[in-house]
Amino acid sequence: MGQLTPLSRRDIFKRHPWLRDRQRPTIIFPGLDGMLSAAFLHHHLGWRVTGYFENQTLWLSPAAREEWNRLVWVDLDACRPGSRSIGHGVLALGEKVPAALKQCCNPNLLAGMGADRIATRYPFSTIMFLLWLHDVPVRKSLVARLLVLAAGSVWINLRQDRENCLQWRERLPGYDWKWLFTLVEKELFERRLRDQLLAPLERLTGRPADGPVGNSRLRVPGLNLQFNPDWEEDLFLKVSAFAGTHLKWSPPRPPAISERIEGQRQTMALAEATRRNFPGNLIGKGAISYELTGADSLNFTAFPKEI
Repeated sequence: MGQLTPLSRRDIFKRHPWLRDRQRPTIIFPGLDGMLSAAFLHHHLGWRVTGYFENQTLWLSPAAREEWNRLVWVDLDACRPGSRSIGHGVLALGEKVPAALKQCCNPNLLAGMGADRIATRYPFSTIMFLLWLHDVPVRKSLVARLLVLAAGSVWINLRQDRENCLQWRERLPGYDWKWLFTLVEKELFERRLRDQLLAPLERLTGRPADGPVGNSRLRVPGLNLQFNPDWEEDLFLKVSAFAGTHLKWSPPRPPAISERIEGQRQTMALAEATRRNFPGNLIGKGAISYELTGADSLNFTAFPKEI
């Protein structure tokens, strides 16, 4: 392993002082990582969920409209100038952070990880970044630990991308990663994950775990748990209550959605997208967020510019 520069909590809070604000309104990604992150931020800082954004659809409550300038996008990377967000996609071409992303708190941007170093991108989840950043330990409970490792299928990354995960553990110092990651490579971990987390969640939600299997010896899948805000608010409530019980975080209330706005999902070759004024050219097309999906392509969703 080469010499690494650890990230500094102090520097991050100095760069993004809003991370310590109370009662911020949020728009979250409607998946397990977004739900856990929302519960963490609600419990510790009183942040409120006021909308959702997934793929090409944006759901907004009246509170989101009323407090638009105070919004934080959670488990998302917002690229419009001045928009605050907490995410972990690959957004830059190299170490330089584009001006449009100055309020994007993202471990890849903080560590200078761009498209040129995509193989060593941040391999963990938004909730794990928040736990480290605010220096809050995971409750010493098996199910609490399994929940955190299941978000974003981090346990699979720990097996398949071990070297990079170890490097990122060094980049995020001063946290009890050893306890969180213990025995993840063992068959015992798979049995516990299957029997004590995936099976109860399947009974609770009526949905089987259908994420990638990775190199699981027992064919235990990752947890790709997303919900559709149009008709699955009960899933948000059930999973948030389940997570709150085991993590001892008070779950947020779901927002009263009043608007559903459809965007257009697009894929572009990186060479074309970055030919000039990147990412300003994407913002000019109405992009709210984007992510570099490989060394030569990116995805973004275009919305009406007046949003």
